[in-house]
Amino acid sequence: MEERYYSPEEVMKLLGISKATLNRRAEDGTIPSELEPGKKRGRKYPKEAINAHVKLQKRKDQPKLTFGPTTNSELWASYQNHFNLYEPEDIVTYDRLLEWKDANKDIFMSARENGKRVGGVTIMPLAEDVIKSLIDDRIKEQDIEPWSIRKWSDKDLAAYIPSISIHHTGDKQKDKDRGLYIIRNALRWAISLDKHYDIKKWYAIAATPEGKKLVEHLGFKKLEGKRDAYILTDLKSATRPIQAFIKQMEQEEEPLVPSLKNKRLKQEV
Repeated sequence: MEERYYSPEEVMKLLGISKATLNRRAEDGTIPSELEPGKKRGRKYPKEAINAHVKLQKRKDQPKLTFGPTTNSELWASYQNHFNLYEPEDIVTYDRLLEWKDANKDIFMSARENGKRVGGVTIMPLAEDVIKSLIDDRIKEQDIEPWSIRKWSDKDLAAYIPSISIHHTGDKQKDKDRGLYIIRNALRWAISLDKHYDIKKWYAIAATPEGKKLVEHLGFKKLEGKRDAYILTDLKSATRPIQAFIKQMEQEEEPLVPSLKNKRLKQEV
């Protein structure tokens, strides 16, 4: 077969179709092909045309990702997923998560693929003395009482980011795409919150190596304390570094969201 053309077998593989389907679609003109006048055999499939159809098919086959407020069912799925990502002392029980949501329904967001939750983000306006207790390891996230969670409409807020996570599939490219989507939307959400509300400081505690890498990339500064805590005092000034960071993320081989706990243990041994 000439270099400009695919063989029938190559087209079948690229488009994921049978020989009968290929022949039928070539005959009715759905799939571009070239056949010399008067001949019934020797049909050729131009690479340029077939590649265009493959590209279009991949675009149609891409899962639809959406981002929005977390339902209670998704909150339960998030709780279950955290056992794969974090150590037991870093996991917040489902009843506590529900109490947080009752105190402020706008602190949990989920990413969905074709309607099913694939990851999520938590950002909460929290009393600063409680954040400092977390940093000094006097309390864990499980110990955050609902009364300490403020309303976004309150003045002089400190925002705390407990988690950004995905449900891992084992498919490296898919996990990377999901991670990139979730981080992009987490950043958009944070920028929107910062624009509309009186947020003075942003805090995060890096419970995983990926979390540490993420906050450092975003310009957070390390704080003194028993835990890996970071602070950002001006999100508006970080807009340009964030844009550069998003471009850099696209080149990362691994998603900057927590990997599976057992995978991290193998890497550390």
